[in-house]
Amino acid sequence: MKYFISGLIILSSTIFLSCSETKREVSKDQIIAMRSTASDFMKDLKSILINQIQTAGVLQAVSVCSDTAQVLTNNFGVQRGIYIKRVSLKNRNSNNYPDDFEKRNLNQFELQHQNNEINSETEYAEIVYEGDYKYLRYLKPIIIQAECLNCHGNKADIMPEVQNLIAQNYPNDKAIGYKTGDLRGAVSIKKVME
Repeated sequence: MKYFISGLIILSSTIFLSCSETKREVSKDQIIAMRSTASDFMKDLKSILINQIQTAGVLQAVSVCSDTAQVLTNNFGVQRGIYIKRVSLKNRNSNNYPDDFEKRNLNQFELQHQNNEINSETEYAEIVYEGDYKYLRYLKPIIIQAECLNCHGNKADIMPEVQNLIAQNYPNDKAIGYKTGDLRGAVSIKKVME
């Protein structure tokens, strides 16, 4: 009887553990929702940035990426019940440094970019467990556009005043030397799953 009960406990534990570790697939609806959220975020940010460049010039637009973008990102996340940020392996702002999950996927995006496999459909989604919580993680690549070169291009593309302001605000800046079409980083979204 003692062996029967011990065997039953082991069998029950094995079944419980295998069920709790089953990887749950990300649904099509979840991906569509994350894609839409990332798109809305980038449209909002880009419209503010373009408006600032047109009304106040490139020098003033630096504050959009450094200050306004952080506030916009935080507010956008709170409104949507998500954690969202822009991440890059060549970050300017230390707040945009990727965690291990983001680094792994940014490296994958970089490989895809080198093989000309990045397009408007490229994205990555996964359900992950971190501690006692389950999250839906989503990344969408950010590709350098022409207007990005004002602050992220080669030194010849960036006005000296802008270079000085960036050097003053970000002494450890790694976010220059890009050209149109380069992979800048990704929008990263993290949502608690129930």
